[in-house]
Amino acid sequence: MNPLLHEAAKAALHSPDAEVRDMVLLAMQALEQVPQQIEIQQASLAKNQTLAECLQIDPEQLAQCRQLAGDLCDLGNFLLALPLAMYCACYASDHAEHSFLAGACLQRLGQPASAAHFYRVALQLDEADAASAYRLGECLEAVGQPEEASHLYRWTIELARGDFALRTLQDMASSRISRLGAVP
Repeated sequence: MNPLLHEAAKAALHSPDAEVRDMVLLAMQALEQVPQQIEIQQASLAKNQTLAECLQIDPEQLAQCRQLAGDLCDLGNFLLALPLAMYCACYASDHAEHSFLAGACLQRLGQPASAAHFYRVALQLDEADAASAYRLGECLEAVGQPEEASHLYRWTIELARGDFALRTLQDMASSRISRLGAVP
């Protein structure tokens, strides 16, 4: 298990917000059970069910967890958001936004290689997600894979083409490509 998750559990114990503390600790317990749950639920998982579906986890609980993780990210508290985001990504693995959120937490916490995994999953689930493509490019660039990063920045530009709301993302990707091209 990622050492940051253990740090998050320690931080949660000192959180003045009881809801945050309780949800993070519950998410940690669930994450520790993922390997066993995967083994137990292999047959159902092979039929494309998620762990949440196999275990009949209330979708509202997942939505609440996802919302709290997003709120914590908005506050810049990526450490406490991480277990919540990873819980959602592991148990409701069919939602690209859960994988994206887990990747964002890991990236902000200085774990680009781990973040890249979650961004890849998000792109597999939604290949038209320009933000996931861009963030995956950033992570690959950070771990020393400039050619792959450049490819993803170009893909980001292609995905963002014609969408004015994504113009800034397109400009950021263009800038990254230019910078990578200038590196010997």
